[in-house]
Amino acid sequence: MYVYLATGTSDFMELLQKKYKKENMTVLYGGQQSLLMHVTEGKTKFATPQSFEVVDAVGEFQESGYYTITFIDIFDDSHESFLGRIKSKDLAFTHEPGFIAYKLLRPLKSTVCAIIQQWTGANSYQAWKNSSAYLADFDFMDENNTTIRKPATLAVEPYTKEYATAPVEVDEEDDDRI
Repeated sequence: MYVYLATGTSDFMELLQKKYKKENMTVLYGGQQSLLMHVTEGKTKFATPQSFEVVDAVGEFQESGYYTITFIDIFDDSHESFLGRIKSKDLAFTHEPGFIAYKLLRPLKSTVCAIIQQWTGANSYQAWKNSSAYLADFDFMDENNTTIRKPATLAVEPYTKEYATAPVEVDEEDDDRI
């Protein structure tokens, strides 16, 4: 299975989703720039996407929810060891309330691996992120400057982007009903 990610305005991503309505495509809204995620066994309809192979997964993505995508740029010779380490973990977030699904992604044309998580809402994600389980699951992250140096497998610091499956108004209250 493959996951392809394309970025652009929400209007354009919605247009592409409608054009290819027989494909498994989900528009993810994330502020100024939205993302269209295409999950397929074959090739994508996108011209220049970020391209990934799914190497591990739990659950199936649902039509609505809250997504996080953590991008991890790894040196070429460290991909297999990094992905193997993540796959061998009993990831605590898969047992958290509000967890729906996750996919661990190996890049096809770059050095950037990705972890996509789907949650019922931002509060579920934040509860896990604020727990000690987060540090165990994502021990490669250094968001709180808890380590003196980044792991040797990482080319640059990883980062996480958050998305919703529906446009969110800026002044709406944050809850788990997306």
